[in-house]
This record gives sequence, structure tokens and C-alpha cells, in this order.
Amino acid sequence: MLLTQCSSPSEHASSAPAETVRTPVPTKGGTVSVQKLGDTTIATRRLIQHPLTNKDIGKVYEEVTLVSPYGTKVEERVIVRAAPRLETKVVTR
Repeated sequence: MLLTQCSSPSEHASSAPAETVRTPVPTKGGTVSVQKLGDTTIATRRLIQHPLTNKDIGKVYEEVTLVSPYGTKVEERVIVRAAPRLETKVVTR
């Protein structure tokens, strides 16, 4: 009796996945990946494809667009430091 209760699916389990991720799609302006979280969509466009160096400081690395029922928000991730590890600052438009 105990084993059948544990193996039965929960009544509270959601049938829809919380997150759907599509594979990155190369475009003219960079690689775009899209995530759907409920009624919100997040699109990330990576603009720099080559290995990063400190010469890339000040350039926009990624552009993140958030579309929700509350509005659209666009953020840019600008490279602050590339080596020894990537550091970015977020600029909201």
C-alpha cells in the first residue's frame, strides 16, 4: 500500500513545463536564444562571437529583451573586463 501511494503522480504537479528554451539561432546581428517563462519572453542576442580579450572593453556583449504583460525592457551587457574572467555592467534602455 505504501509503495503505490509514493509512486502515484501528485495532484499538484504541473503538466506544463515552467521554462521552454530554444537553441540559439545565428542571425546577421548575432546569435539569438529565446526563453519562454509563462507569459514572459526573454530574448538574448549575443553580438560578439570571437574569444574575448581586453580590447573588447566598452563594447556591447549581449542585448537582452524582456517582453511581459507589464511592458518591454531592453538591457545591454557592456564588457568591463574580459580577462581573467568576464565582467559586464548592465545598461537599461
